[in-house]
Amino acid sequence: MKDQNLLPAYRKMLSRAEAAKKNTLHQRIEIAVETAVELNELSREEAENIGDYLRRDLQDAAEFIVSTEQALADWIRFDLELIEEHLLNMFSMMVDQSRLELDNLAERAHQAMEWHTGEITGLGTLYCANCNKPIHFRKPDYIPTCDNCESTLFNRALD
Repeated sequence: MKDQNLLPAYRKMLSRAEAAKKNTLHQRIEIAVETAVELNELSREEAENIGDYLRRDLQDAAEFIVSTEQALADWIRFDLELIEEHLLNMFSMMVDQSRLELDNLAERAHQAMEWHTGEITGLGTLYCANCNKPIHFRKPDYIPTCDNCESTLFNRALD
């Protein structure tokens, strides 16, 4: 059974990371992780997992923007009116910071990014690694098993 406090925790950690504007992206997420643990909102393991999910999603969005020079809206791949405005603003600001830091992480830029069933992901579209069926995320949520082929592995396609 999935622990339902992890989705609000993802949003809260994203908000805390966004608030720590004078720090690097990595430092912001670490502050958000430590705050969640100190306030006993999450266990250390849960907080670190969500921190990893945030890093992965933000790095993927920044890599897409840098490699294709397209806008965040193209990465998200659905109508922006359906997204909570506050969440979109936070995510956009964090992606801008990620883009600046991406140059320092060039060796990781070519690393394959994978998403697995049971993990949490942010906004965007994931594609089943087996049948390529898209799953659209308009808010942070758990990644389900592919309802087409039951696969548990997903990725983002760069067009």
